[in-house]
Amino acid sequence: MVQLPKTNPETHRAFLEGNFVVNKTEKKFSCMAIDQAHEQNNACVKADGGAVGLTENPGALRRWMVAGPEMARLVNEFENVTECFVNTNASNKLHHEQTLSFQESFRNDIVSLYDVIDDLGNPFLETSKDLLVLDSKNIVDISVVKTVNTIESLGQEQFEKYTKERLVDRTTSVFDTIKRNKLPLFQTPPPAKKNVYDRSQANGFEKLYIACQSRDGNLDDFFRHENHAFPPSLSQNGTIRLGTKADLLSKCLERLTPPTDVKPVVSSVILDGSAVVNMLKPVNIKSFNEYALKVFIPYIQNIGKDVQRIDIVFDTYIDNSLKGIYSRKNVEKVSEDEFKMKQMYQEIGRNSCA
Repeated sequence: MVQLPKTNPETHRAFLEGNFVVNKTEKKFSCMAIDQAHEQNNACVKADGGAVGLTENPGALRRWMVAGPEMARLVNEFENVTECFVNTNASNKLHHEQTLSFQESFRNDIVSLYDVIDDLGNPFLETSKDLLVLDSKNIVDISVVKTVNTIESLGQEQFEKYTKERLVDRTTSVFDTIKRNKLPLFQTPPPAKKNVYDRSQANGFEKLYIACQSRDGNLDDFFRHENHAFPPSLSQNGTIRLGTKADLLSKCLERLTPPTDVKPVVSSVILDGSAVVNMLKPVNIKSFNEYALKVFIPYIQNIGKDVQRIDIVFDTYIDNSLKGIYSRKNVEKVSEDEFKMKQMYQEIGRNSCA
């Protein structure tokens, strides 16, 4: 290839013009090597099943060999013609990164990186040995720092070992499996700490306890203050306790209220209209009127069997509220769905009063 300009200048000139690749589409960045294009054409001819099951039938194999390339050509021409009618925009010829949205997103990332560096200062002037993550401002574990400092020398050492054992000494086959390096990286979670309290902290607490006993200290005052590195109520061995709101209801609040199976006798019921609408799902419902007649009103009527009065409360926007001002400004922009929803609420109110 180095002597190609002298040995074969025409081929060298064709290579300089880009004739060593095949243009898959009109995009300049979708070019591929000639051998790769051949393999892709073979895949188009094979389609899904290919020649599987045809090798034992010479007639079927011959028909497939003759008709396969023609069918692939017809499908390719049809797709090209369809693409001409659909993708008429000139921007389709550009690379996916040559769009306004991608460039704007890339610019925002650059600005964010600049702001972080401007806030923390020049990271290259840092003299400490800690490895700091710029976006989260967290200090990574010492094992990750060791990986960053030794990964290049480790790779060079493994390369020399591979060359010596498999190519020079030939004591190991080239087909033997190479063990994967399990190195801690930035996304690797820190190792779990079995015991957060080291011996020095334990010795400190023991000395304070003994001093309170020998000097007539008040042990109640001693144990009244926090003597843990992490609050046990919020943390477990240095890891914050996680949970859900349901745990508070099922394990704490339910114990304070004894369960009862007796339904209280009341004469009136007050319902939150928005909560009822969110609770009753419109399954197989096509309109607001159908939802009101088949779902909402039957639910209200079922509750009203045992009471004398039902009050349904919906949110109202008073004149001086922000929502009220916003609704007045957009009164002309009310959509058809919102208008139907308002009519449904009015219908519900009339039926409830009736």
